[in-house]
Amino acid sequence: MAVELAPELLEILACPNCHGSLAVDHDRDELVCTAPICGLAYPVRNGIPVLLVDEARSPQRPGEAQRPGEAQRTGEAQRTGEAQTPGDVPTADE
Repeated sequence: MAVELAPELLEILACPNCHGSLAVDHDRDELVCTAPICGLAYPVRNGIPVLLVDEARSPQRPGEAQRPGEAQRTGEAQRTGEAQTPGDVPTADE
């Protein structure tokens, strides 16, 4: 689904994290903060920008390691023995 926002709306929207301007990423259906220090990507769902920092994706830049807590909890976490959630600690039986 393509992001279709009125140019006037895009002009007044700002990143809730750093107040930088936002640009449309049509490939990912997101609004991306253009501030180099921030760069958070906010989803657009059903044509509505979800401008909540908790819902934002923090894109990993080339050469930059992910910070703890930003790694997606996928099969990789299970293979390495990492807990998927704070209460989901693997036991020795697993």
